[in-house]
Amino acid sequence: MKKLAAAVIVVIPSALAAWAFYLMITAPPSLPMGVRLSHPDLFEAEKAIADRAFLKAAYAMTWAVQLGYLAWLGLKWRAQKRDSTRSDRLPR
Repeated sequence: MKKLAAAVIVVIPSALAAWAFYLMITAPPSLPMGVRLSHPDLFEAEKAIADRAFLKAAYAMTWAVQLGYLAWLGLKWRAQKRDSTRSDRLPR
């Protein structure tokens, strides 16, 4: 059970980070300047799609960092708890 929890703690932030990088890579490229000037409405639509993709990527990366930090704190807390119970059991 502990190994499963540790695996989930590592996999979820990693998957979120991978998703964020995927969103950044697959975001639509910007339009050439001639298309921007002749079709401003098309440019605005493309800009809105790109902004939405980058926003999703930013949120995914933020969640990945936060969950990774929470996992790290949990592992440190568990190690300290384990060490304190071991030191309490030792005879003096």
